[in-house]
Amino acid sequence: MVVEERDFTPKDGFVVYTRQKLYESQLEVALKLYQPLIGTVSFSLYALLRTMVQSDLHLSNRKMHSELFDLLGVGTQTFYEARCKLEAIGLLRTFEQSDELGKLVIYEIQEPQRPENFFADDLLRSLLLETVGERIFKELQDYFFFSPIEKKKAVETTKHFLEVFTVQPQTLNEGKNLLEPDQSGLHGNKLKQISNLDEDFLKQLIEHSFIDSKQVFDNYQRIAAANAVYGLDELVLVRLLEEAANVATNQVDFDLFWKLVHEKFSKQDSKPALTINSVDDAPKKSANKKQKIIKSEDQELLDASRAYAPAEFLQELKREKGSFVTGSERNIIEWVVQKNFFQADIINILIHYMIVDRGMATLNRAFFEAVIADWSQKKINTPEEAMLQVRNFNAPKKQNSVYVKAQRYTGNKKVVQKEKLPDWAKSEYVSENRSVLSKEEQEKLKKRLSRFKKRID
Repeated sequence: MVVEERDFTPKDGFVVYTRQKLYESQLEVALKLYQPLIGTVSFSLYALLRTMVQSDLHLSNRKMHSELFDLLGVGTQTFYEARCKLEAIGLLRTFEQSDELGKLVIYEIQEPQRPENFFADDLLRSLLLETVGERIFKELQDYFFFSPIEKKKAVETTKHFLEVFTVQPQTLNEGKNLLEPDQSGLHGNKLKQISNLDEDFLKQLIEHSFIDSKQVFDNYQRIAAANAVYGLDELVLVRLLEEAANVATNQVDFDLFWKLVHEKFSKQDSKPALTINSVDDAPKKSANKKQKIIKSEDQELLDASRAYAPAEFLQELKREKGSFVTGSERNIIEWVVQKNFFQADIINILIHYMIVDRGMATLNRAFFEAVIADWSQKKINTPEEAMLQVRNFNAPKKQNSVYVKAQRYTGNKKVVQKEKLPDWAKSEYVSENRSVLSKEEQEKLKKRLSRFKKRID
């Protein structure tokens, strides 16, 4: 690894602290599991910094980095690379500031993960396996985890907590109020239903990053929306979050984050990656009579609607027509996804209906919202049901068809008003920005939907 230091000199001061007491047993875990990943210099630096923790931290009580260089017997570049490895692996956090005494580096020692958490971490486990090989990897597992003894004939007589100890009910609430809020409840919102994010994997990535994890998960809905709308995976999202973060405060500027999301989407030239659940992964619903009458030739469109995020799906359709996704279209899709009206595959059916069936050059917001309101009222829950609604839109309408509007009251008089079908639901409706396609062109475009099919290993 080659990392160039930035304005870093042996005369720079440093202090070391930690949020809670460190134990010698943690150093054994670091030696066995982390040292193969970071090397001997990084491990020595970690062990040395642990001995320099100040229980009563005073920024004025600082030492120079030259002392660390002398104790480790290394130069500036080697030291900086070792420090970067500790930061990347999650054993050290680094903060820098300048004051009247000069530049100061604050090192915050982090505990190594417990062995069970280390082996459960996808990144750490995979890196360890790649570094030491399968044989040593299994030896390390055996070192930390013992095989259970045979006790089928034994009867457990262990006492439960409340059989031995007594705790007053009011104390339970008082103790709970003293704890930090549970982060797991911050993002259990409805948007998770249409997001394909692996929350555990995302959490692991953020824990290995410098960005403030609490702030990020306080804004989890916005991250989930970026995944649901644009199909960005966890690695890409974390990279964009880091680009939008202030390195001095570790805080993410989410306005800048969305700007970066839009820029990345606009620059996509290759086929986008799969993000939405495949047909096999989609929730299996009981096939009702309406779903059974879906034509076999429509299955290709259904597969495509489940394979793409809405913005990706629209991008493919527009690319086939030699066009591009506009900013207003992005806003429409972001709006409907964040409102959580429908699953992504249903939204894609509507997009296909507007762009292909009706030949619109762009998504018309008024039309889009009108259909969304109509489908919400009809409780459309599956792409099959959405396709049947599209088929009904295209079917000839009787002149006497009416919608009964909600009851209105004028003064004390009750008025029931009847109206004809709205323009957007009529088969003869033509949008102002419609780009009419011939039947041959529509059939050609539908056949090219076979490109949308994606394989999942």
